[in-house]
Amino acid sequence: MNSYETLVQWLQTAWHDWSTLIRIALIIIGAIVLRSVLLVSVKRIVRGITSGAKKNGNGKSLAASLNPERLVLRAKTLGSVLSNFITWSIYVIAATMLLSELGVAVGALIAGAGILGAALGFGAQNIVRDLLSGLFIVFEDQYGIGDKVDLGEASGVVESVGLRITQVRDTKGTLWYVRNGEILRVGNLSHKSSQKGK
Repeated sequence: MNSYETLVQWLQTAWHDWSTLIRIALIIIGAIVLRSVLLVSVKRIVRGITSGAKKNGNGKSLAASLNPERLVLRAKTLGSVLSNFITWSIYVIAATMLLSELGVAVGALIAGAGILGAALGFGAQNIVRDLLSGLFIVFEDQYGIGDKVDLGEASGVVESVGLRITQVRDTKGTLWYVRNGEILRVGNLSHKSSQKGK
């Protein structure tokens, strides 16, 4: 009877250990698969928008407010921002689930992170300003990838638009990293006025 109880206890412990490892593996695999599927979906949507805009280059079936080139640039920019958002969201959720599986009190960790976040918030005001400015730049379509812009300190062709930083390559080949919160004015040379000739 004693050896039977020992065997049952060992089997329960082994099953618990293996089930924890299996759940951890499933979380990691699930995060990788979900991220891949979502990123492929974003790429397909962007590709569909850009190929549709190129096919309808005459602009007949497109919204009057966006010409085909503008639509392509905006789709690429939104695709880039959305891909970054998806990646970081999945990383944070998967890390939280993994910590929970490892026995870490996630509730206490989140509460502590909230307090730490409030304290860091005062020091990270510039980062928050950069992120909010980046959102407005993307959603207001102030400029996109491939646009010729004048941002004050840097001017050239936009190579990347992120939530925090915009990358602009000037005519000399220098790549400028401009914090979105520091951009006070934008001159977009790629936006053509429809009022020309009137």
